[in-house]
Amino acid sequence: MNAEVWRYLDSGALTGAENMAIDAAMMQVHSENDTPPTLRVYGWRPPAVSLGRFQRAESSIDPEACRERGIDVVRRPTGGRAILHTAEEVTFSLVASAARLGTTGVMDSYRLLAQGIVAGLRSLGLDARLVERSAPPPSGTSQDPACFAVKARCDLVVADAKLVGSAQVQRNGVILQQNSLPLRINLDDWRRVFRRSHDAPQATGLCDAAGRIVAYHEVAAALRDGFASTFDVELRKSDLTQQERALVRQLLAEVAV
Repeated sequence: MNAEVWRYLDSGALTGAENMAIDAAMMQVHSENDTPPTLRVYGWRPPAVSLGRFQRAESSIDPEACRERGIDVVRRPTGGRAILHTAEEVTFSLVASAARLGTTGVMDSYRLLAQGIVAGLRSLGLDARLVERSAPPPSGTSQDPACFAVKARCDLVVADAKLVGSAQVQRNGVILQQNSLPLRINLDDWRRVFRRSHDAPQATGLCDAAGRIVAYHEVAAALRDGFASTFDVELRKSDLTQQERALVRQLLAEVAV
């Protein structure tokens, strides 16, 4: 019996606006039953801060520091806190229907999709796990605007450090989950860009956690294999459809801040 075919996209490094518009377009077109479940891996050029869907920019980031460093600011279709995305990161999104995954509710789908991520990370030699409960955060971190400042229930950790930040939105029965996997964390940019951000995020980069240099293409391949084995599917390399490309052009102006 042939495995079900899902779509795999490796977009490489794009602008923040392009990345957010593509993810939003993939979700919308999938809801119209025009595409299979899709795993997309991508990077960022230039660096960008992505704000959560409902996050206020003025209380979260220093816009002047972003301009000085050539950092774009965009808004994600998913919720959560702000993330600083640089060239030293692998970001990946997953679009699928809740019915296809057999999940009910946000946390149920987080747990299920985390299995694919964990499988990929373990193939890289990392003993990753999903945080099931939030420990009481250090004083002040509950108001910290940065995603990697504090661990949450939907995050993947190695030892006691957050490694993957995930945010999700569900609409018309379709799930979009966006995941940030930093290879390294630049603390100098972190401290200057985020307002009220603590000096030491409760996070680590993949290269530090692995104790070696891990390249983008190696991470992308591991994630692809992890999702394929977890969900017993074939992830077939493809591209955006014409419908998605047209929708991306419409959405570009909406995601910029």
